[in-house]
Amino acid sequence: MSGAGRPRDAAVDAAILKAAWRLLRDEGYARLSIAGVADAAKVGRPAIYRRYRGKSDLVAAVIASRVSAAPPVDTGTARDDLVAHLETVRKRFPVGLAGTLMAKEHPKLLAQLRREMVAPPRDAIAEALRRGQERGDVRAGLDTHIAAEALMGSLVFACLAAGRPGPEWSQAVVDALWPGFAGRA
Repeated sequence: MSGAGRPRDAAVDAAILKAAWRLLRDEGYARLSIAGVADAAKVGRPAIYRRYRGKSDLVAAVIASRVSAAPPVDTGTARDDLVAHLETVRKRFPVGLAGTLMAKEHPKLLAQLRREMVAPPRDAIAEALRRGQERGDVRAGLDTHIAAEALMGSLVFACLAAGRPGPEWSQAVVDALWPGFAGRA
């Protein structure tokens, strides 16, 4: 939302989005409130309502603001690439938001989450597996799309079951699934 008048303060915009992201990530959509975001961002509620019509508009803006291309990863081995990609996703995955949106209570936000926060890392993981196939460290017949979904699905399940896993998790998951992915020795 924007209108005529004084330009918006970019620092306030950033504070609102940062506070909303932290609350979404840690507490989820259902517990998120405009008042809570205002308190966390140290702004008044009118500052938020001048920018967003309500909670769902704010969350859509937060998702859009969090979309950034993950840094390219090519360590030279598919196994290390997978760990690096999974670790990036583990750190960024919106645990509190995903559970609520997966209930399909908010189909537009769920579609945006899938398109902007789930598909890009899944596709990057599938690409790392395809590069591994070209190098021979990933078996030729592996369906890289399904394998990428298995890795991403492991994260979603871990988050829903117990919250964000610790930093050792990415390596452990790749180690567990690697025998099914590995190519020639």
